[in-house]
Amino acid sequence: MKLLAEITDKSLGLGDAEKLLEKYELRKSARAILLNEKGEMATQYLQNHFYHKLPGGGVDPGETIEEALKREIREEVGCDCEVESLVGITIEYRNEYNLLHISFCHSATVVGEIGEPTLEPGEIEEGQITKWIKPEEVLELMKKDNPEKYNGKFILKREMTFLEEFLKSTLT
Repeated sequence: MKLLAEITDKSLGLGDAEKLLEKYELRKSARAILLNEKGEMATQYLQNHFYHKLPGGGVDPGETIEEALKREIREEVGCDCEVESLVGITIEYRNEYNLLHISFCHSATVVGEIGEPTLEPGEIEEGQITKWIKPEEVLELMKKDNPEKYNGKFILKREMTFLEEFLKSTLT
């Protein structure tokens, strides 16, 4: 597994580095760079917070990373997918919540038809919609995003790290 980044309050200009002697709650999540047959990428746009992110979410107890990823894709995008290669992992130390967040990102492709997503109340509240955009264009959009909320700053940095690694690997 390739560790792509450790993201901290300090690295984002929000405060101190990780508190190594503090107790952090662990959260794992699975993310995807999900491509359709046209080479477009599923991008979650949070209309009420004005930034883009990758589809994916938390790993439930007893789930593997791949099981969680497939479930999250069905819920957020409305389709099945074939999980391909690991793009990499990131580690986030969110001091505001004493949260250690490890994210695993895979490349994946759509399998079958794309239906309607089944969003959670929080995702609906954020105004989350799926857009299909070329990966290079998504990265340019993300570079212009400026989330106001604490979590959004971590999310955007993480997603850009994954997308940059994916684009770099497709060029070599």
